[in-house]
Amino acid sequence: MKICFVMYPWNKVEPEKDTTMRLIKECTDRGFEVSYLTTSDISISKGSVIGKCRKLIFTETEDCVEFYHTMQFETAIKNLTDFDMIFMRSDPPVDPLLLNMLEMIEDQVFFVNKPSGLRKANNKIYAASFDDGKESIVPQTLITRDIDLIKEFVEENKFDKFIIKPLDGMGGKGVVLFQANDIGNLSAIADFYINHAGKPQPIICQNYIEGAEKGDVRAIVINGEPIGAIMRVPAKGDHRSNISAGGSAVKHDLTEHEMDLCRQMGKRLVKDGIFFTGIDLINGKMVELNVVSPGGIVPHNNVNGNLDIQKQIVSMLLETYEEFK
Repeated sequence: MKICFVMYPWNKVEPEKDTTMRLIKECTDRGFEVSYLTTSDISISKGSVIGKCRKLIFTETEDCVEFYHTMQFETAIKNLTDFDMIFMRSDPPVDPLLLNMLEMIEDQVFFVNKPSGLRKANNKIYAASFDDGKESIVPQTLITRDIDLIKEFVEENKFDKFIIKPLDGMGGKGVVLFQANDIGNLSAIADFYINHAGKPQPIICQNYIEGAEKGDVRAIVINGEPIGAIMRVPAKGDHRSNISAGGSAVKHDLTEHEMDLCRQMGKRLVKDGIFFTGIDLINGKMVELNVVSPGGIVPHNNVNGNLDIQKQIVSMLLETYEEFK
């Protein structure tokens, strides 16, 4: 089997904690031919989607860090339809032009995740579409460029606390927590987020879910089925639980409610071609959906005694690939 990873540059990988590296190594351990390329390596020539692909020439080793550091590559221009499976693992947000290119071949190659699905789900608007106004799945959410509308939203719903965050943020960056009585300070921060790019950008305002100060749950969902989770605990003095923001991971067994919520969302995700997802939960509600380059494998393995969840991930995705064929 030939597998290609569309990812960030190799020299940007942090092998001690990188999820993509665990997936790559699992694929090579199974004897698959594995290549990688970056988003800037993809082109269209004579109606075909091609890429400057780097095939991995690796040393047999059990250690993933050594695997990374001893890697060598064989570079060639390839038609991307020569691959059986393409893993989309670039950092969000995804370039719409790249999605346009890859959508040309998504019926010919099995993508994790499908370009058309990423177009729908690679931003926080998709996650907000699960808001039913009753907080059954997600906290009440407003996406807007209008600061006055944010104030009205907070006051009408009588939020004690709320957060605002950029639409294209990742890793907890840019998440600001407000007390309702601090709403007078909202304008300056919201104005910065809305106008910092030179033209007005939407931002997210969301009800603060009680219990967030204790951390959140990152559920790993494959083919719509939750297969593992960790609890991410914020660093002292920080409201963000993201591990990249200093949070730490502890073992967590998903509750029946959390399992049901993930499966409920999973049905729609799979229908949209999203087979590998990280769903973040607080107090039984989804607060973040990660579809472009979901992480969490290394902390999951660490807190669960090196269960190597990447083996289950790849096995389940191979089952879906067989259905795709």
